[in-house]
Amino acid sequence: MRTKLKEVSGIDWFDGAVMNCSWTGPLLHDVLTSASIKIPESSYATTHVAFACLQTPTQEDEWYGASVPLSRVMDTESGIILALQMNGKPLSPNHGAPVRVVTPGIAGARSVKWLDRVTVQTCESENFYQRHDYKVLPPEATCKEEAEKWWDRVSALQDMPINSVIAIPASSSTIHLDENGTTEVKGYALPSGSDGPITKVEISADEGATWQLAELVKDQATEGAELKWAWCLWRARVRIEKGLERRVLSRATDRSGNTQAKCPVWNLRGVAYNGYGEANELNVV
Repeated sequence: MRTKLKEVSGIDWFDGAVMNCSWTGPLLHDVLTSASIKIPESSYATTHVAFACLQTPTQEDEWYGASVPLSRVMDTESGIILALQMNGKPLSPNHGAPVRVVTPGIAGARSVKWLDRVTVQTCESENFYQRHDYKVLPPEATCKEEAEKWWDRVSALQDMPINSVIAIPASSSTIHLDENGTTEVKGYALPSGSDGPITKVEISADEGATWQLAELVKDQATEGAELKWAWCLWRARVRIEKGLERRVLSRATDRSGNTQAKCPVWNLRGVAYNGYGEANELNVV
């Protein structure tokens, strides 16, 4: 968002802030059911499940925490778990051992590591990173001072938007076309929230004037997996004109029909950017 639109108050993640793996652990729904929570179902939407890691102070708070609506947790299709294993092995310290929350389709800031406490409560987490970060503020919040007017009026980011990334070729690289004037383009796509799986990825080498379908790859790593939550790998052979500063674009569509727009609306924190994926400044020979 900083690169494409204007300055933001945040750090640059670019295309790498994502992982795709297999998590094992009990559904949080089952844990709360076993605990016999005394909340009427009519209040689920206004009740929150808060997660806390009390191990160490953070940059902006004395601890780290987050929360999600109880209605999301009590939906047995939500896939929210207390993860004990990653890719069939016990969690490593770097990934949250001994137990962490995993909230599929929801912003990773809610998947609290090194979990100390789970609380069912009538308000969202009081933590700084729930109340004053990871929110899509309106465009009129143009600075930190203006943002103070909005933090308590804007809901915390939950579902992540649909997205796609071109991994090959890399931006600013040189491409050698084959005898047919084409090159292979590869990447991944992510569905919106719980609206997966990805059903279509399209590629353009003429600034969006025309689009071609990419092949959705069923690789060994995702064979048999529930792709509602997983990334989808894709590839395509694309015809592209020779020259300098060429660009290839990608856009994805998921099961519910969510599709990437060319560019999202700017927000101060720069979160939830899901404009077209692209590889730019390509030298095509």
